[in-house]
Amino acid sequence: MSDDTSLRMIQVALYWAWDPIGVRGIKEAADEYDMHAPRVLEMLKADAPVEQIAHYLTGVVRVRMELPVRPDRDRHLSSMLQQMFAITR
Repeated sequence: MSDDTSLRMIQVALYWAWDPIGVRGIKEAADEYDMHAPRVLEMLKADAPVEQIAHYLTGVVRVRMELPVRPDRDRHLSSMLQQMFAITR
């Protein structure tokens, strides 16, 4: 799978499954989390463990968004992304 396709897969997952600010389904906000997808893709390509990816996502919520964190959500999404990425290699 190309990097562009993998990046798009991550963007969709962040918007529909992660969505820490609650914009899921709002068409105008579909790109709200796109800036985080390249870093997640880098980690997936480097075979980063689920916990490392989850830690990154939790940090984005805590530091950049200054919102309450949900580490379980971040871990579940990281695991899903890792599995999806492995299938598409």
